[in-house]
Amino acid sequence: MIVLNFIAALKAELQESFPQYTVQAREPIEGELKASTAERQLWITTEGFDSGENIADQGNSTEIRVPVFVSIVIQRPKSETATEAALTRRLNVVQACQRAARAFNHQESGALVNFMEEQPLIIDGFLVSVTHLDIEYDLGTEDE
Repeated sequence: MIVLNFIAALKAELQESFPQYTVQAREPIEGELKASTAERQLWITTEGFDSGENIADQGNSTEIRVPVFVSIVIQRPKSETATEAALTRRLNVVQACQRAARAFNHQESGALVNFMEEQPLIIDGFLVSVTHLDIEYDLGTEDE
C-alpha cells in the first residue's frame, strides 16, 4: 500500500536523522507525550482521506489525498537559547520530511508527496511541532 510504504520510508529517514529519538508510527495515547534528555519522541500519524481532485464526479474519481503528520515533542522553551534550539529542531524535522518526500517521489511514480506546512502547538504543556505532508495518488494504481 502506497501510504504504508511512504510511512515506512519516512520513519526510516527520521530514525536516521534523529537517532536519539523514539520514532513511532501511531497515535500517542493520552498522557504519553514526553520530552526530556532521557526521552525524546517523534510521532507519525494520519487523518481522514479526501478526494485529491476536489470535484463532484458522482463517486467516479479514484484520486485520493492522505494527510500524514510528523510531530516532534519538545520541552517548552523558557529562554532565548532554548527557543533557538527548538526552532532548529523544528526546521530539522521539516528538512527530514522533505528528504523522505523527495526520495519517495523519485521511486514511486504513482504517488506524489507534498510538504504542506509546519505548525507549532502547545499540547499537555509541551511544544509539539506538527509537520503536515500530503500523499496524492490514484487508488487504481495500488496493488490489491
